[in-house]
Amino acid sequence: MTNKIVPGQRGRPRSFDEAEVLRRAQKVFLEQGFEATSYEDIALAMGLSKPSLYNTFGDKTALFERSITNYVDHAREQIMASFTTAPDLAEAAKQMLLAAADVYAEPDKPSTGCLLVGTALPGCAQNEQLRNALSGFIASLDADLEKLIAERFGADVRALGKTARELSLLISGLLFSLAVRARTGVTRRKLRKAAIELAVILT
Repeated sequence: MTNKIVPGQRGRPRSFDEAEVLRRAQKVFLEQGFEATSYEDIALAMGLSKPSLYNTFGDKTALFERSITNYVDHAREQIMASFTTAPDLAEAAKQMLLAAADVYAEPDKPSTGCLLVGTALPGCAQNEQLRNALSGFIASLDADLEKLIAERFGADVRALGKTARELSLLISGLLFSLAVRARTGVTRRKLRKAAIELAVILT
């Protein structure tokens, strides 16, 4: 979606892509944290004036909340897409964790991790909307995984002696464990290695 700041609003009229602004804001918040990030930092990263940014997204908290919502939507889509194409549960979990590792870390750079675990989680104690977004994402992920496991991997469920619900919680737990590891700044190579080793628990 492209949003155009019309003449008469404060600041310079400017056209920009809201989705791209949110993507860049996510990167700034993830790298610097919510508290340490100023509105000036974000505006500079966007190449926008503060009034233009404010008129579209509101204050820093409102922009952060929009960034989190956008991130949740895309993260859930990526995770579930990687989970649905594997022939068995262990491979599905491995592919999901490898996909997450690639999201959490760039090649040849220290990984920064997940915006939810790395930045939103610390703010949950003070911000109810962030807490609801994070808990909603976890609940939705668990429910989707449970449904897929029950429908596609019934033989694996029986072989492992667990319920689909128990396995969905285990797999989402592995995902968030990987996010924590990523936040420590490990390389993508090490993160992918950890993803493969974590998935072994389902073999």
